Amino acid sequence: MAKQATRFGLSIMLTALVCVVAVVAARAQQRSATQNQTPTLTALDYIEIQQLVSSYPYGLDGNTDNGESYANLFAPGGVFGRPRTEGHDNLKALANTQPRGAKYVRHFITNHVIEPAPGGAIGKEYAVIIDIGENGNPSGIALGGRYDDEYVKTAQGWKFKNRTFTPSRVEVQPPPAGGGRGGRGQ
Repeated sequence: MAKQATRFGLSIMLTALVCVVAVVAARAQQRSATQNQTPTLTALDYIEIQQLVSSYPYGLDGNTDNGESYANLFAPGGVFGRPRTEGHDNLKALANTQPRGAKYVRHFITNHVIEPAPGGAIGKEYAVIIDIGENGNPSGIALGGRYDDEYVKTAQGWKFKNRTFTPSRVEVQPPPAGGGRGGRGQ
């Protein structure tokens, strides 16, 4: 009877140990999966990121506050990548190098795509910068290209963590081999 009681006690202890190890392993696996998981964005997140991107031209072109509105679009430590500009005061100074004014319009941003990413979200947009002719001067496209963004959610809302502009490169593609149908609309 004493042997049977000892076996029963060992059996209970072994079962308890296996359960503890299983629980610890399961929690470690859950923590690892959560850390590597891409977050889900809500509808409100998408709208707030769109608002951030839509505010960019106003902060840059309008700039009636010495670059403050432009710099406030970026998170602390946020970077504009071309030219590489980091820090609130440097971003303000960058905004002040651009043509600007209360009624000035120059940056047009379209085709915004937003995707969830670890740490927040990423986005891309096409941009065209147009110099509108005044006083008899002709209008013209100053620059075109795309923005590639990293967004981060802060206590003040979504901000740019990193924004890089890549200018377009115009290269004429040769016609398709074998007499393919060229022309417009393709």
